Amino acid sequence: MTATPESCVPHQADYKNQAWEAYTFAELGQWVHLFAKRSEHRNPGEKKEKDLRDAQNYLDMMQAKLNELKS
Repeated sequence: MTATPESCVPHQADYKNQAWEAYTFAELGQWVHLFAKRSEHRNPGEKKEKDLRDAQNYLDMMQAKLNELKS
């Protein structure tokens, strides 16, 4: 079992345990891409910041999966 990234821990109560591990690298990468792209369309403010935080969370999930492969 891959350790849940720290940035995702606050959101764990909203999802089944370790549900994020079901995503493939391609799916996680698509989320990063889409949230980052949407953030570019937003005016500065709370929604833009949330999109960037969400993109970072999915990137952190990708990194955790990569780290697991390295170990």
